[in-house]
Amino acid sequence: MGGAKTIGWVGSLAVLLNNILGPGIANFSGLYQQSGWFPPTFLVLVCVASSIFSGAMLLAAMRAYPNNQDFDVRVEYGTLCRYYFSSKVSKAFQGLFQLAMLTANISNIIQTAQVFDYFFDTVFGDSCALMFYPSFFHAFCQSSNQDVTPFGTGKVVLSLGMCSVSLFSIPLGYWNLEDNVKVQNAALIIILLSIMLWVLIFFALGLEADRVPAVGSSLHNMGGTILFNFMFISTVPSWVCEKKPGVPPLRTILVTLALAVVGYLMVGILGGMAFTPYFTTDNTLLSQLNHISPQEGSQLVRSTAFVTVQAYAISANLASIPIFSILMRYNLIESKLVGRKVAGAAAVLVPFGVSVLLYTGEGFKNAVDFSGTFTSSFVNLMAPSLFFLSALKQDQAAVPMNARECVSSADASRPVWKTSAWESLRCQAAAKPRRMWQIIAWVNLSLMALLTAVSIVDQFA
Repeated sequence: MGGAKTIGWVGSLAVLLNNILGPGIANFSGLYQQSGWFPPTFLVLVCVASSIFSGAMLLAAMRAYPNNQDFDVRVEYGTLCRYYFSSKVSKAFQGLFQLAMLTANISNIIQTAQVFDYFFDTVFGDSCALMFYPSFFHAFCQSSNQDVTPFGTGKVVLSLGMCSVSLFSIPLGYWNLEDNVKVQNAALIIILLSIMLWVLIFFALGLEADRVPAVGSSLHNMGGTILFNFMFISTVPSWVCEKKPGVPPLRTILVTLALAVVGYLMVGILGGMAFTPYFTTDNTLLSQLNHISPQEGSQLVRSTAFVTVQAYAISANLASIPIFSILMRYNLIESKLVGRKVAGAAAVLVPFGVSVLLYTGEGFKNAVDFSGTFTSSFVNLMAPSLFFLSALKQDQAAVPMNARECVSSADASRPVWKTSAWESLRCQAAAKPRRMWQIIAWVNLSLMALLTAVSIVDQFA
């Protein structure tokens, strides 16, 4: 199961950054219009700090797994669940992991198909679909620029855009992670270029600061939307298993987060200022860019917006869809609950079936909110703390140690805050570093649990 250790630093950055700059970023402009610039930015920074600590603790817990000090053993997310948790808790977190990957993939598929359908609508005057509800098995073509799809709301359809996405992405979902690196590298270049061109489009449309106040009219769904975008931590185990030994994992995570924050702020603040507030509709930034009228922007602006939306959707989403399928498949096979064929069908085909049901209306937003609120924080920002706390309780004999490193870590002249999470596990005699990381784990766990509880209550408010 899985591929070889061949993913270099650029490929590693592409795998992680394509994930964090995936479909959820399309909701940031509307979110900043709704909630203002301060609350979302503050929460993004909180999640960045949590992701840094969670990444460090997750990596430490992986290295504390038997014979895996140098990541020589294939340790997936499910492996950590079974090693550090009881049977019932392990099954619960593995279920949450699969649900998180499923809902993330659904949102990728929906958004990409919507962009494809608007591409067909723009180029050919219509996009076509096969309707299953309210009329059964009714083929039709329709054009509408007032909604997130050309088909309006309240329908269950299998669209031409959905079929196109499936043709591109399903075969890639059966590849290994390392096999997708070339696709990821190309996608990263297109994603970054698209975001930079969006910023130019925002300025060309004109920025009105009052569209994004310091504090907006509502914080509804803010937590779920932002938490959804920090799902990349759960991809770390599979990536680490296939990265080259010389690629520094924590440093790669730090660079990924730094670039992501810049992207979030530019798209959220500047994109929110560029458009008339639309957060009460089911539109996303991508559909807004597709709906720029001649009165709002020149032909060059509208053409650039159209091309970049297509390019971003194809690169970001089609690069992410196979990754989530691969992670689901890896963990299903590693759990030994199902065979390879069943794991492949569940990971690659099931997300498309669910996406058809959620395609029109607010299905995309609902998938993002559900995933961010109910699964993402548990899987990405809470489980690593629990893994680490369990590793701290391991017998000293279970954790391989190097005397020289432990003496260095315990050196009184060395600041405690410079001790890594892994060093605190290795050197169990160093009480202060262990205590510091234990506090970090509990604070991170408590803070994310509180944020998740608030977001869940918000879902039903």
